[in-house]
Amino acid sequence: MPAKREKTRPIAVKVSQQSNRADQLKRSAHTSISSTVAKSIGILDILASKSDVGISLAELSSLIEMPKSSTHRYLATLQELDLAERKEGDRFCLGTKVIELAGSFLAHSDLRNESQMILNELAEKTGETVHLAVPSGTEVVYIAKVESRYALGMFSHIGARLPMYCTALGKAILAFSNDVHFKSVVEGPLLPRTPNSIISAEALETELALTRSRGYAIDNEENEIGICCVGAPVFDYTATPIAAISISVPRQRMDEEGYTSLGLLVHEAAQMVSRRKGFSG
Repeated sequence: MPAKREKTRPIAVKVSQQSNRADQLKRSAHTSISSTVAKSIGILDILASKSDVGISLAELSSLIEMPKSSTHRYLATLQELDLAERKEGDRFCLGTKVIELAGSFLAHSDLRNESQMILNELAEKTGETVHLAVPSGTEVVYIAKVESRYALGMFSHIGARLPMYCTALGKAILAFSNDVHFKSVVEGPLLPRTPNSIISAEALETELALTRSRGYAIDNEENEIGICCVGAPVFDYTATPIAAISISVPRQRMDEEGYTSLGLLVHEAAQMVSRRKGFSG
């Protein structure tokens, strides 16, 4: 395994009421990257986060602090390009073109293609849901999933984003990342998604140290009540964590023994993918 990250002092957690995506979009108007493209991508990012129910023009306008007329022009253009569509009740969501673009990316993703057989074997061996995710800022993004063989499994979808600090996937990556990345996560802030979520920098640092010593991370219903996970990092030839693999299990099928046995299996699978990416540790 790569060398352990230097112990860092706990970092104070800032409190923010705005979502990261909305903040980034509003800041684009005041930075050198300000452009129509940046604003459009920001809107698409927000539509993705509201994919289950959609978002109204008024809600979107308020969230990004842009006049309704300007927001409507952006949405109209995105609709014309099939990047957004209007649902019942005048709510907006991502359009079918996004699926086409995502499908093209995934079809040519070396990491996903090189991992797929290993993911399938892991799912077959455990019978549980298996995910592959990559880091994106302070979050992880699912790029592959193999469903559980059981009727009672986990609802998730490729493209979904989850915070690093409360997921096995994220903690597996963060445990072997540098201090700059750790600082960016704990400044997030660390909001409780469940009563079990880790919400202090000091507690997260302790958890990451345990993750490094085990070789895999644990999510004890920290992101979603009723769902437990184990996850292990995938490294490239420079020993940089570029992804993680996880096994997700309903609480009623998980116990302490399960964490250990599944943790060892997911660590082995992640090591196999890492070797394919040139990792020799």
